Parts: sequence; structure tokens; C-alpha cells
Amino acid sequence: MNKTPIKLIVTDMDGTFLQSDREISDINREAVRRAAEMGVPTVFATGRPWRWLDPLHGLEGAHNHVITSNGGIIADFPAQEVVHAFGLDPEITNEVIDDIRAQVPGAMFAMECTHGWTREEPYPHWEGIEPANPIVPLGGDLFSGGTPVKLLVRNGQSTEKLLAKVEPLIEDRLTLTVSLFCDDGFLELSQPGISKGKTLGFVLDDLGIAPHEVAAFGDMPNDLTMLQLAGFPFIVNSAAKALHSEGFPTCGNHDESAVGYTMSRLLGLGL
Repeated sequence: MNKTPIKLIVTDMDGTFLQSDREISDINREAVRRAAEMGVPTVFATGRPWRWLDPLHGLEGAHNHVITSNGGIIADFPAQEVVHAFGLDPEITNEVIDDIRAQVPGAMFAMECTHGWTREEPYPHWEGIEPANPIVPLGGDLFSGGTPVKLLVRNGQSTEKLLAKVEPLIEDRLTLTVSLFCDDGFLELSQPGISKGKTLGFVLDDLGIAPHEVAAFGDMPNDLTMLQLAGFPFIVNSAAKALHSEGFPTCGNHDESAVGYTMSRLLGLGL
């Protein structure tokens, strides 16, 4: 029986719950299993599309629902299907695309949808994960893979440089998030107001769990809203500077089962 004030765990995947090799440590896996046994579900909240949840196989009992696409989709993981999608408005999204293309040299786009993703021909894809289908010419129609939930933009520059150019152009038309800082960076844009935290709020309402009864784990700016929502927020040591500046407590190294050991301490799991 759960005698702690925590009734739900929510955690980011890459860079937080997963190791650098994108695998789950034995400690993290056992912590989720034991927490579920004591009535504390674990909800995963990721920027990944719902089709890229293979690392979670074996944890279907944690909780049926996974928040994917930075809050754009609630997916039923065991059933491998979309429960709810927070879609982009095509007219507004095309306006944003036009504005970015006019002001950001080399801008190229991809669209994450409920049934796949579409990319412009120059936009790189993740080798060995999932090819984009269909591929459209530069400036072509990206809205062909079901309900669009996330616009991705790249231009061959670092995340920081791209962010500086794109952020002033968005205003409040879309929600801009960052899930990775790298030399060949990309940005993600969702429906206005939609974020991991916002969608987590919907899940909590359905479960009858209050935000102060939630422990959250993250590492990137796209985790900020769910960390701010949770009563027990934690970041890993390697988290982005923007999260460290918020003063969230650190829980350790994601390659050393930081989430699992912190769950054990919070819930008394004995790991």
C-alpha cells in the first residue's frame, strides 16, 4: 500500500529515464515495476512520436497512457494507438512556415502527424529509425500524414542559433519547444498552449490525482512545464542550463539510474 504523498511518477525518456545507449537500466525498470505494484503508476512524457516507444516494451503495466510529441498526443502504449491528438491549425501553421522561410536562410521543415511524418526533401531523417513517407519537394504540402501535431524546423545551424532566429517570429501562434541542443539543431512547434505539462494536467484530471501528488523527472526545456506542475520535480545532473537556473533539485546521472534510485527513496522501494 502506498503511504507516501506521491501518487504518480512522470518522467521524460531520452536523457532522463533512458541511458545514453537509449536502454533502460535494471534499476529503473525495477523501480517502475515495484511502484506499479504499490499503486503508483509511471507516465512517460516524451518528445518522441508514439511510434518510437520501443524502449518501453516490458513496462506496459506502468500505465497505459504515454504523452508523446511534447504533449501533442496521448497514446495507449499497450494498444499502440492514439487516444487523443492536439492538432495544429493548417492555416496558422502555414503562415508560420512562410514567415520562418522568409527570415531564416536554409530553413527546412518536417511535420509529425498521428499516422506518420512528412519531410521536405532537404530535411534530414534519423537513420535507422523511420524514413519519412511521403517526402515532398521544398515548399511542398506537409499535411498528408493524418492530424498534424508537431512542426519541426532545421537550417543546419546549432539549436541556439536557430532558436534566436525563429523564436521572435512565432509570437503566440504556436508553442515552441527545445528537446535537444546540438550543432545541427532543430526546433519543435505545437498547438498554442500545448506542452508536456498541459497534457499531463489532462491525464491527472482523468485519474483524479492532484499535481502536488506527482513526482516529475526531466532534462530539457520541453520538460519545464511538467516540472513546474509537479509537487516533487527533479532534474538529472546533465539537464539544460535553463532548468538548473529554475532551481530544481538534481537527482543524479541518467546513466546511473538516477530516476530509479530517486523513485526508490521517495516511495521506499528498497532499491
